[in-house]
Amino acid sequence: MLHAVLMVGGAGTRFWPLSRKTTPKYLLPIVGEKSMLEQTVDRIAPMVPPERLFCVTSRTQAPGIRRALPWVPKANVIGEPMGRDSAACVALAAVIVHRLDPDAVMLCMPGDNLVSQAAKFRKAVRTAVRVAQKGSLVTFGIKPGAPETRFGYIHRGRRLAGATGSKVFRVQRFTEKPDPKTAKRMVRSGQYYWNSGNFVWRADVILAEFARHAPYLRDAMERIRPALGTRRATSAIRREYEKLPKISIDYAVMEKATDVAVVEAEFDWDDVGSWTALERHYAPDAAGNTVIGKTLMLDTDGCIVVTDDHHLVAASGVKDVIVVHTRDATLVCPKDRANEVKTLVETLDRLGLDKYL
Repeated sequence: MLHAVLMVGGAGTRFWPLSRKTTPKYLLPIVGEKSMLEQTVDRIAPMVPPERLFCVTSRTQAPGIRRALPWVPKANVIGEPMGRDSAACVALAAVIVHRLDPDAVMLCMPGDNLVSQAAKFRKAVRTAVRVAQKGSLVTFGIKPGAPETRFGYIHRGRRLAGATGSKVFRVQRFTEKPDPKTAKRMVRSGQYYWNSGNFVWRADVILAEFARHAPYLRDAMERIRPALGTRRATSAIRREYEKLPKISIDYAVMEKATDVAVVEAEFDWDDVGSWTALERHYAPDAAGNTVIGKTLMLDTDGCIVVTDDHHLVAASGVKDVIVVHTRDATLVCPKDRANEVKTLVETLDRLGLDKYL
């Protein structure tokens, strides 16, 4: 059976000051009226009932997820004691799911991607499941709309014969975030996809791949396994996590595995990585400003302004600036430095200004 695992342990720091430790990006309605997490669950709900839906998050964020998804069993919201990146997240989910269903197929996906065509997404998942049942690791590739340097890329190989539904190809290699020149070359070739960070595999297969390429992770999970479902689980997970390095699933397994396939996505996809993503989803005003909330814009062009209906943000004579107002903090930065908001948050942490995080 298909089980869905939502990887929701991130802090969404590039969406500060709206995104905070207890209310991270995926719990917010960044685009649309529902939170990113709720939109993700809605997308997969026709294929996966609540009892087969799992969220792997941090312990501090777990209560917020349980409040947002009250129909999901409490035990299915798994709080990691500390962040160890996506490889540990996947490994922990895999051993939990495998214990419940040794024949399980897992759909692992971030909880904060935006996919506007849910039916096409489910079609791609059904194709991926058929391929994964044969033993392959499967990822989803996004046809690049531009030579982006903020994404990893997937170099596709030959097309798989007999794969029905969406187009499926063998993966030749994964390429980390390229420089602009390399990105242009890859996009022109037509043989590369953006790496969406969504995956499908059998639980037993991904555990075997951990044993092969990252045995320390498989060993840690096997030490956790006997404690699952008991009061010892929390302490066992903490004990093992303290010894684990931070490493992504791409580095730990995907770049080393030999049987990897990529499903060509037919759906629209956006990782909604920073405040500039709003420009892709909200209609601008006549001067190219993207505004949410009560604003007054005079001689102002190309700005992104986020506030609420109780606090007026007025701008005059500025261009290409981001302004985000919240109750206790306000962000102002140039649009071309939107990704540096993460550094700003790290600086606040270093200065001990925790109450703003």
